[in-house]
Amino acid sequence: MRFPDSAGVLLTIVDGFIKDETMMVQPIDNYHYPFGDFVDIIQASDLISLADNEDCIRVPRLYIIAGHKDKICRIEQTWRTRIKQSLDQFILSEKILQKIKKKVKEIQSYSLESFYWLYLSELMTSDYIFCPWQEKIEDEDLTILIFYWTPDPNENLLDRVEQTISFWRNREEPTLKGYQCLIRSFILRNMIGRKVLATLPDMTGTWGMVLEGGMFLPLADDFEFSLCNLNSSHIYQWTIGEEEEILLNLIYAFGYYFQHIDLVCEWFYVFLYLLALGDEEKVATVNLETLYRRFGDYIGKNICPYIRIKEKIITVDLFIEALKITLADTREFLKGKEETGVSKNILLMMRNRHAYLPVVQQFILKQSGLDIVNTSCSIVLDSDYWQRQLDNLGETTDSYKKGEMFEKLVRYFIDTIPGLKVTGTRAKRGRAEVDIFCCNISYDSYLWKLGTLILIECKYRKNKVEVSDIRNIVPTMEAKGIIGAMIFSRTGFTSVAWDEIIHQLSGGKMIIPISLEELKEVGRKKSAYDLLREKIDYFERIMENDARQLYF
Repeated sequence: MRFPDSAGVLLTIVDGFIKDETMMVQPIDNYHYPFGDFVDIIQASDLISLADNEDCIRVPRLYIIAGHKDKICRIEQTWRTRIKQSLDQFILSEKILQKIKKKVKEIQSYSLESFYWLYLSELMTSDYIFCPWQEKIEDEDLTILIFYWTPDPNENLLDRVEQTISFWRNREEPTLKGYQCLIRSFILRNMIGRKVLATLPDMTGTWGMVLEGGMFLPLADDFEFSLCNLNSSHIYQWTIGEEEEILLNLIYAFGYYFQHIDLVCEWFYVFLYLLALGDEEKVATVNLETLYRRFGDYIGKNICPYIRIKEKIITVDLFIEALKITLADTREFLKGKEETGVSKNILLMMRNRHAYLPVVQQFILKQSGLDIVNTSCSIVLDSDYWQRQLDNLGETTDSYKKGEMFEKLVRYFIDTIPGLKVTGTRAKRGRAEVDIFCCNISYDSYLWKLGTLILIECKYRKNKVEVSDIRNIVPTMEAKGIIGAMIFSRTGFTSVAWDEIIHQLSGGKMIIPISLEELKEVGRKKSAYDLLREKIDYFERIMENDARQLYF
């Protein structure tokens, strides 16, 4: 039996333990870690070591699948059948263990299939075969399916499991929006880094905060049910957000009425983002009308149901022409153009909606043959070429030419990092000139800590990068909704510049400093990705328990 489509389904692995009257739970879900690296995170779980204490009662690792009851019913049948088949295969031959190990290593994204193979890798090992257990919780249309295992089929762990699930549900408040299961931490994550612009009441008199990007966050306990884009009911005039919905909404030309258009638009933002980053010539050959209509059907099947409206407001041709303009504007914005509409909101939304990337990318590939996401290096680093370019920097006397060569070296550095795509160089748009822009289309949760659009500056001069250099790029980052940047320097950074970098880190902006000396280590001791990962890890450790970020 094939696994159903993973779109709209919440997949969570929960570890927990109980000590005295205290419970600790650690969930790893497909919204926060949507890519293949979730396996490493699960296997390196800190809770495992904490729960080795003799005074702790371990809770079995729970594999939670939550979503609409109809889809969960199909998933349950598939899982139970596949588990039974695998156990039967093991009785005949232990080769199934090799297959399990291989499948776990091949995991590229957090899907129902990868979820299954990871569960199976714990259920069946070369030393033990454990007993599979299952529980199910039904709450109207929302169904929560729980799989776990025990070493002894007679051991009753249901009390611990129910206590853990209750604790997790109280914290995350899993709920259906259309067909999609959302959790509170994922919804809140979309608010991180947005400025508070104003406070005002909605139509019911409930006060809320207006956040950057046109989000209205109600000041209420059940905010996830009334969270929405700022609209005419708040300020009594058409808003940019409503204009965006018109540009993306299939109702006007295709007659698809979605009840939760805000959720549907989030998926279309990701769809639009991927198309904007695709090869322009190849995207131009795709029948956009057919692809858009099919994506609407896909969303209707997996994310949010729709009803058909017979009367249309505009023609399909006119709608597609407007969509092409929006796509072109988005593409230009990702090259450095400034605007306040749909493009900037894509960047703000993609800070956590990158969780949808694997699903949307696979849909586009299947429907059009267009492979957009570069999850492997666009260029494999050639150590000899890299060394020659470094040597050439020292041989050239022309300072302007050196600057160009250094910028070329930096671009090569970026091109060897899987999932980062250069979209603009020497981008002079509006109020600022930026050396390089690159977009994030990676399948790496660490790289997404740099955000969607990454600003890059190259400083090939005798003096170290100063505090003014850091401060000069901050307004550009704020204007474009950018949270990640890199500065490459020939001679390094002053101590005051470092202080400013840490200060900006407290405010949610990660500015990665990289010196020429560090670049010389690339190719011999480490890859470009290794160096960037080290920098991100370093800043993560700095801010782990730093209270300054609460007062920025």
